[in-house]
Amino acid sequence: MTAFTKRFFLTAHPLRSLAEMWAIGLALLWMLAALLASIRPYVTTSGLLLVLGACGMWCVLRTRLPAGHWLSQALWESAVATGVAAVMVVGVLGVTQMWPWGRERIVGLSDVNGGSLMLAVLFAATGVGYFITRVGLRLLIYWNHLRRRRLLWSITHVHLLLVVLLVLAAALVLTLTAPFSTVSPTVSQQPANWLVAYLARLFLTVAPTLGVFVILGTFALLVVLPPSALLSYFIARGTTRRLEHLTRAAAALRGGDYTARCAVEGEDEVAQLQSDFNAMAEELERSLRALQAERDRVAGLLEARRALTANISHELRTPVATVRAALESTIDRWNEAPSDRMRGDLEVMQGEMLRLQGLIDDLFTLARADAGGLPIERTPVNLRDVAERMAGALAPLAWRTGRVELVADIPADLPRVSADEGRLEQVLANLLRNAIRHTPPGGIVVLRAAAVESGVQIQVCDTGEGIAVEDLPHIWERFYRGAEGRQRDAGGAGLGLALVKELTEAMGGTVAVERARGEGTCFNVTLAC
Repeated sequence: MTAFTKRFFLTAHPLRSLAEMWAIGLALLWMLAALLASIRPYVTTSGLLLVLGACGMWCVLRTRLPAGHWLSQALWESAVATGVAAVMVVGVLGVTQMWPWGRERIVGLSDVNGGSLMLAVLFAATGVGYFITRVGLRLLIYWNHLRRRRLLWSITHVHLLLVVLLVLAAALVLTLTAPFSTVSPTVSQQPANWLVAYLARLFLTVAPTLGVFVILGTFALLVVLPPSALLSYFIARGTTRRLEHLTRAAAALRGGDYTARCAVEGEDEVAQLQSDFNAMAEELERSLRALQAERDRVAGLLEARRALTANISHELRTPVATVRAALESTIDRWNEAPSDRMRGDLEVMQGEMLRLQGLIDDLFTLARADAGGLPIERTPVNLRDVAERMAGALAPLAWRTGRVELVADIPADLPRVSADEGRLEQVLANLLRNAIRHTPPGGIVVLRAAAVESGVQIQVCDTGEGIAVEDLPHIWERFYRGAEGRQRDAGGAGLGLALVKELTEAMGGTVAVERARGEGTCFNVTLAC
């Protein structure tokens, strides 16, 4: 049915639809004249109106809709309407009166309907009816387009459809209960056969009743429909306005505005939809922020890995090159008697290998911390024993290499801390070595501890040059060294403080730094008891 509808309605060229209308008009007019010409004039008048209406409606439904500007479309429809009037007057009425049977039948019809001129005007009015009906058809198509695209017009359409059905039903009841609808006029002559009698009775009862129904229904619709449409519009507007707000918020959210929200109005299903949309938008915004933060974190990790690779290559190249040069010098003098220079080369190789081993150990520890596989066994640890042991091991080295005095001041009554003893030794060793490296000759490095509210605080303080303000945010980064450290090339690889932070946090503690430019630096490590 749908395929047939698409092929049949509004698809024919105007010339084809006019030709079809002409053929249908001739056939219907011939049947009317042949069957009912001898019957009462009222019967033939009703039949004639039905013929004209059928021809005009056929042309309305068959002729395709033109495209283009509205003015050109209006001219097109006016031209077709003129063609309809011409075909009905000349092609239908004129042709039938040219034939012998037409002159006999149509002349009789013209006489009883007010003359040939009145009959021609009636046939020509089919063109006017065509134009008016086509305008109504275009309005109906445009209205359907609106109600498909806007919920406001769709709800209004449903309300108006209900009003139209009620009005037409009331008009039908009034028509059927009117006195004339039950009166059956008599025919002036005896019908020739049963078919003529049946058609005569049909035209005498149904046709006038249908005409009254159309007139009464049209009048009622013209009176009731405009206020009903206005009322339906405002009723539907209350619901669709909230949906439009929701639609705009959804469009803004789709466009990238994740802060878009809509006001919740009422307590019905639309209000629940608005509330659910706001909750969904908040969750989406929160998820996107988390994704952006994760993206930034991953980007930072990738950048850090790139920098790590470059720094590792640089740091490993130095001791390897030193060891290689010392080995070449030793090989060149292998056949000579051992000399002080050869011994010095071997000591250099030993020192660089120790440095290389320490760098590899630190990198391995940091790598395991990144992978979450750093073994930490937290047990109650006597901090005094660990601190004195590390100070005793590094004090001679500090004095021998830099004339720096290392002092440990650890109270005997300190509570035990919850830590991994081996990792705690690494933390203290890195802090002490870092302090010794940045303390000039004659300076002092102090290792002390005290009980605090959150546990025990360990301090490693020196009397060195301090840390520049611009370096403070970066001292915990791997391979980072301040400008002065890079210029002096003090031998550090920039991993010590990063390792201190990783190990301290792995043991559940915190680490911070206090600095005073020109007065030294103090690192504070806090561990729980």
